[in-house]
Amino acid sequence: MARDPFSVFINAPFDEQYRPIFEAMVFTISACGYRPRCALEEDNSDIRMDKLHRLIKDSGHSLHDLSRTDVKLGELPRFNMPFELGMVIGLKRFGAKSLRGHGVKIMVAEPYKLPAYLSDLGGNDPVAHHNEPEKVIGIVCTYLQKSPDGVILAGPKRYATAYNDFGRKLPLIAEGIGFEPEEVNAFANYPTFCHCVAEYLENPTATEAAR
Repeated sequence: MARDPFSVFINAPFDEQYRPIFEAMVFTISACGYRPRCALEEDNSDIRMDKLHRLIKDSGHSLHDLSRTDVKLGELPRFNMPFELGMVIGLKRFGAKSLRGHGVKIMVAEPYKLPAYLSDLGGNDPVAHHNEPEKVIGIVCTYLQKSPDGVILAGPKRYATAYNDFGRKLPLIAEGIGFEPEEVNAFANYPTFCHCVAEYLENPTATEAAR
């Protein structure tokens, strides 16, 4: 696949506590007119490194959440996210020329902590989301700035309102395609979740008419 400047690669943790943030991110990227890409979209036996390389190479932007690097009792920090960020930076600097225009946005849970565990990124300016989906919505809108056709994106509150409305209507959207609401889970069934997002964005009032 050729590089798509309007695809956004998502590098984020896939633990259940993170799911509300992840779903808000996927929704907002889609609502801004872009295509969210992540490893969950392909349910196959491809080697993970090959899959990540292909997704990064095919995308024009990437969002990297390094919020799972804290050391907690009985838990190991998650190094996948810094590793995948390193893959992107390496490809931008040493890979194909087509990747040098690839945009990168780094997110963290709390501000000012990144230099303590990833000092090589000094000079980069990660944005803190404080584990709040609404803040992630704002980060995505501010980062993308313009729709694919060059129109300035609306403010974050409009996208947050739309996301909350989508959450209320998701059970009816799921029912319309033969799924129970709990089966439409961005981690358990990413393609179906994206399909439901697209259904909502195509006609936000359709489920109201169906009531």
